[in-house]
Amino acid sequence: MPTASAPLSPTVQQILAHNRTFVAHGAGEARPASGRPARGLAIVTCMDARLTRLLPEALGLADGDAAIIQVAGATIVDLYGEAMRSLLVAVAELGVRDVMVIGHTDCGTCGMEPEHLMEALVDTGVSHVAIEEELNRSPQANRVLTGFAVLEDEVARSVRTIREHPLMPASVAVAGFTIDIKTGELSPVTV
Repeated sequence: MPTASAPLSPTVQQILAHNRTFVAHGAGEARPASGRPARGLAIVTCMDARLTRLLPEALGLADGDAAIIQVAGATIVDLYGEAMRSLLVAVAELGVRDVMVIGHTDCGTCGMEPEHLMEALVDTGVSHVAIEEELNRSPQANRVLTGFAVLEDEVARSVRTIREHPLMPASVAVAGFTIDIKTGELSPVTV
């Protein structure tokens, strides 16, 4: 027997109402015909909401130009995690030949300590016991809960991880950058 789904939040209800209007007016019809990035570009960047418009505008990207993979801190944590999987699919299936890793100034993951994130999880309702059990069950959880100290070093580390991945073709160009969250200025990162 199916279970009842949870009630939708007011935010999701507003989004659904907007979506109905959007579809009714045919606004979704002018989309690229394919999911292949027109510029053969994939970008690994942070999930920070301030990048939603800033990044495409600062890079001159239109809808359909690039595959954008957003993860906390623009960090490739797991060699076979979802971010790396997305990059491998983008290269093998979508024709990506260039990868940009773009970290940003004022990143919340910079300087993040596991204790801070664990306490923030407790504040949202996760018990200390559940956190301790997960850390004991899955040692890599601590790595996921940890941020980084220097933005440029983390971008360089992610670039190296992608370049050196055993399944990443050597023909794919991978470069690292930081973006100023206020101005949109890109700065290259030496790797």
